[in-house]
Amino acid sequence: MKPSTKKPRRTADPLAGDLAGLLEGGGWRRVRYELKPKDKTVTIRLSSDLLRAVKERAARDGLDYQKFIRLSLEKQVG
Repeated sequence: MKPSTKKPRRTADPLAGDLAGLLEGGGWRRVRYELKPKDKTVTIRLSSDLLRAVKERAARDGLDYQKFIRLSLEKQVG
């Protein structure tokens, strides 16, 4: 029997199966700020359209929108 050449389907939970795929491609990056305690509050004003786009993108990435914003900021400054 010939081995399958299809890639395994990714699941929503990356810990639900083989973790070897997480090591491919060197997609690792250092997280410096996200793991630190959140001890400051920032208030910003956004248009409804921008906030909607942020929430949609965060949902596609499986994140809540506030964490998505923090990670986006960290990417820009770090």
